[in-house]
Amino acid sequence: MQAKSEQYKRKHRQLSHQILKAMVKQEVGRKMGYAIQADEEQLRVNLEAVHTELNAPTQFKGRLNEMMSQIRMQHQMLSNKCESGYEINDSLKTDIEQHLKHQQEGIQYLITIVRDDMEDLKIIEDELQK
Repeated sequence: MQAKSEQYKRKHRQLSHQILKAMVKQEVGRKMGYAIQADEEQLRVNLEAVHTELNAPTQFKGRLNEMMSQIRMQHQMLSNKCESGYEINDSLKTDIEQHLKHQQEGIQYLITIVRDDMEDLKIIEDELQK
């Protein structure tokens, strides 16, 4: 039941994002041929600043890489402990696997959002340069 609910929530987020992308394309088409307004220019500057901040190695990208290395290290430590005769009960193992799966899904979702946003920014930037 909870899995279905999560699936529907995920599908809702995806559809919402697709609608937003369609709205952006429609607005870009509507504004084509008009001069760039001051608030649009300010928005472009703000988006570029956010893009720069996201790509800074000490910010989100660096943190994401650090989290991925920690997860790999934890996985390696867990596999080494299992090989050394230490056993994890099935309940704990299932909880850990589920937690890591949720983390991985969250990271994948964030990566998808950032990529989609980057594509949208590229479209907006291209349209602004025309």
